[in-house]
Amino acid sequence: MRPLRPLLQALTLGLAPASAQAADPPPIPVPQPLLGPFRGYSALTTFTVAVNVLEQWLGPEIPDLAVHSAYLSYLGRRPRFDARGEPVLDERGDQEADLVPMSGRVFYPPTWRLPLRRDLPLVVYPHFTGLGKKAVPSAYGGHEWVFAAAAALYYGFAVAMPDLPGMGADGVHYHPFCHATSLAWSTLDAIPAALDLFRTDPWLVAGGYGWDGRTFLLGYSEGAYTSLAAARELATRPEAYAGQRWTLTGAACMSGPFDLSDQARRDLIRPDARFTYCFFLPYLLTAWAHVYGPRVDLREAFAPVLLEEREDGGILRWMDGTLDGFEAGDYIARRLGKPQDQVRVRDLLNPAWMARELEDPAFATSGMRRLLEENDLHQGWRPTCPILFCHSPADADLSYQQSLRTAERLGAELALAGSNPADFLRVQPIGDRGAGWSHLGAIAVALPAGFEWIHRGMPMDPGVSPGAPR
Repeated sequence: MRPLRPLLQALTLGLAPASAQAADPPPIPVPQPLLGPFRGYSALTTFTVAVNVLEQWLGPEIPDLAVHSAYLSYLGRRPRFDARGEPVLDERGDQEADLVPMSGRVFYPPTWRLPLRRDLPLVVYPHFTGLGKKAVPSAYGGHEWVFAAAAALYYGFAVAMPDLPGMGADGVHYHPFCHATSLAWSTLDAIPAALDLFRTDPWLVAGGYGWDGRTFLLGYSEGAYTSLAAARELATRPEAYAGQRWTLTGAACMSGPFDLSDQARRDLIRPDARFTYCFFLPYLLTAWAHVYGPRVDLREAFAPVLLEEREDGGILRWMDGTLDGFEAGDYIARRLGKPQDQVRVRDLLNPAWMARELEDPAFATSGMRRLLEENDLHQGWRPTCPILFCHSPADADLSYQQSLRTAERLGAELALAGSNPADFLRVQPIGDRGAGWSHLGAIAVALPAGFEWIHRGMPMDPGVSPGAPR
């Protein structure tokens, strides 16, 4: 274990909220601008202290006096497709599934942070995009698990981080990046396993830990997409989950690609469209080729120069999952002779394929339109619990319009059913219009804001009302 100083720092957090039922923390000045109605709240400061404390240990070395963690093991559903890439349906018309081993990690607050009654809410926190299979919470890989551990320590939550499908125990498969059904099923299947730990983990049993009956979803980027996909699954197929002992209390979905067929496509076909890291679009296409088989032909989709097999490989090898996304992006950028953030979408794709599958007027009848619409989350259903959308107006990788338009469309669905959208949907900008954080930079603000929203009882006073002018 590292020196004792981090433990002493952790003990100082005893002045902060000890549980999700505690009163709001006292205000501590923080840098401006922050989050509209959240301006001046202390969570960013003290949550960051918790992150800094936990970063000083390697994951397996964190003592239970700071945060307890438990390995999560369960069987998750993997949707089944036939050789044509079409869903395999059962006699009821539901898609069939294979059960595959899946994994994750759950973090819990130490006993000294809680009163004698230690019933905790469960926050299920799917992590954001990663191509490398080792960057998973179950193995303390990557960095994002530290935010989950900090939320357990600071707020008194039980925070479950499932490894995304195709990673961890399911590493034999390719990760189904932004495939809504795959991500929703695997995340929802983690919830019963996480709840079972309250009665099977010896440390939790000895400490008198239990579940307080509340279950939340929270995520950033692809984790936000996953969380909203899971919320939609519960809202549109309630009969499939009627036998569960839990229901969804709320969801915090921050900076996700919810609107693929409309907003994302229009952003992609702009002449100057690009990502800060150029592996995202190749990752999506490669993942969908694994899901849908012949419905996504990578040799037609990618630019010929990237398909060439040279001494350093080619894009099919770079995207096979053995490299992490940043490394794969470096190979792509070197092949194109540009820095990663200067690689345009049009540099990545075959112009003929792009014209046939993504650009107007051919898009109206293209195969990609059907796939994008199958994985849209921004319309066609009504939320059944409060949802927070948090997004930076300065996000150049995933437009702020993704969250705003999604709230507008879902708000319209709720209004048609006679419900008040303001009771279910809140859109909160991260920073002011014309200012804010990049997609990656906003993580350090958005995640504390999501946990804080849950801690405060999901206040729905709007940062931007659904339906407000864009």
